[in-house]
This record gives sequence, C-alpha cells and structure tokens, in this order.
Amino acid sequence: MKIEIIGFPMFYGCDRPGVEFGPDKLREVGLVDLFKKNNEYVIDRGNIEVDQVDPSKKYASHTSMKYLTEVVSGNERLAETVQNAIQEGNLPFVVGGDHSLGLGSLAGVKSATEEDFAVIWIDAHADLNITETSPSGNIHGMPLGASAGLGDELLTELYVKGQKVKPENIYILGLRSVDEGEEVIIKEHGIHTWRMTDIRERGMEKAIQELLHKISESGIQHIHLSYDIDSLDARHVPGTGTPVEDGLEFEESKQLVSSIIGTGLVKSIDFVEFNPITDRNNLTLNSSVSMLETFSEALGRINS
Repeated sequence: MKIEIIGFPMFYGCDRPGVEFGPDKLREVGLVDLFKKNNEYVIDRGNIEVDQVDPSKKYASHTSMKYLTEVVSGNERLAETVQNAIQEGNLPFVVGGDHSLGLGSLAGVKSATEEDFAVIWIDAHADLNITETSPSGNIHGMPLGASAGLGDELLTELYVKGQKVKPENIYILGLRSVDEGEEVIIKEHGIHTWRMTDIRERGMEKAIQELLHKISESGIQHIHLSYDIDSLDARHVPGTGTPVEDGLEFEESKQLVSSIIGTGLVKSIDFVEFNPITDRNNLTLNSSVSMLETFSEALGRINS
C-alpha cells in the first residue's frame, strides 16, 4: 500500500499561530525519508491550500466559531485529497496543523467508502464540542462531534451530507481534559473512552486488549487513526496547542500505536498539533519524530 503524506498547514482551528508550520518543519528534518526507510512506496502530496485571513476577521462568518469559512474551505480541499488517496488504494497520512483537520479527513474517508468505519482518537481532549458547549469557539475542539453529526450544519454537512461516523464506532484514548458539555455527549451517545486514570489504574496492555476486542466485535474493517501529540505528557510536548499534564509516556504511546496499526485495519491516519514556534529546545520536534518513526515502522511491518 502506498502512503500519501498530505500536509495541512492551518492554525485557524486552534487560534494559536505556529502549528501551521508543523508539516514543513517535519519535512525539513526528514519526514518523507523516515517513511521511505520502512515503506517501499511513499508519495508526498505537498500541502493543502489554506485561505489566508487577517486575525481581526476571525468572527467574520460566525458570532462564536472562529475562522469558520477558512476552516471549512480548507477541510473541503483536504476531504477531496483523502478521498482520492483511498480510492486509489493508498493510505493518506495527514500531517497538521491543528486537529480541525479531522473534519476533512473523516469526510474524505466517508466519501471514499460505503462501509462503516471506526475512529480511534488518541488525544488529551475529546474534541466533541458543539457551538453551544465550546468555551473557546476554537473549531479544533469540535471535529469529532461534528463528524458524529452533532452541532452546526456548516460542520456536520462538510463535503458529504450527514453523519460521517457512528458514535458507537468512536474510541478515544488518553483523555484527561474534557469539557462539561462533552461529558454529556460521551454519556448520551455511548462513546468508548479510556481516560488516563483508566490507563494508570489498569495498564496500557489491558486498555489495548479492551480496545481491540471491541473493534473485533464490531466487525469494522477500516480504522481511521487520529493522533494528537498532546496525548503525550506535557513535559514531552511543550510545543503543542494545549499541553496537559499526566499524559502518555513514550513507551505507552508507541505500544498503543503499534498495536492498532498491527491489526492491518488502519487505512487512514492523522498526526496533528505540532507547533514549532512554541516548542522549547526541540523537545516537541524530537517527540514528534520519535512517534513518527513508530508509525513508519508499524506500517512497514504491515506492508512487508
């Protein structure tokens, strides 16, 4: 399977400049070669075009959601690119940029396949907010909720009409910062979660066993894996949108990613929220490269 690397240089979803430089910074330190080391076929599709707008106009198209027009237009372009990659039999590996890109990734997956698919969301945050529950108006906190059909139609209807993923097919791991409205959504819609307190209490190996058992029981044959580097403990990733303490350690994160990819069901991937501007002493850059090596090696084992 060919891997298509797709850059999404956007900060509008998190309203914190710098993360838009993530894709090209990772390319500078050998992103493409890192994947070629373990995978025979790797294509760099370059970056998705993102419309530019002055920050003073962040509320120009909505009273509470920031940069709505720009987030939607960029994600429409991303969705088309992801759809084309999957339909050509390739694996889209989307590099952000902020996690609002989940809107486009999941819309592209939905458009490319008639089957139900699962979303495994590795993140400190649930990203299930809707307009009414979001305390910030930042759309990077809404992509999973919108993809499940919740919230404003301008997000839920993006690229493909209707729900992209069923709530019962959503699995979130690494949670430790959840807004009150998101807690209600998790409970009401039966979304599967493994919080850091669960992982600390029962161990990562047990969490992985539970996750893979649920995936197997569902009969799902396509997993979309969305990885936010803020799932790692804050001391490893100072250069990210919202660092949170008490997160995953490297070995836990690598074990989790390798096990998920090892199912052979992962057919689309996001890697998001690296901000080189707010990084300190290249800590986040090095953490990102270390995790990307894990993705590359795990995909290489599947493709060999």
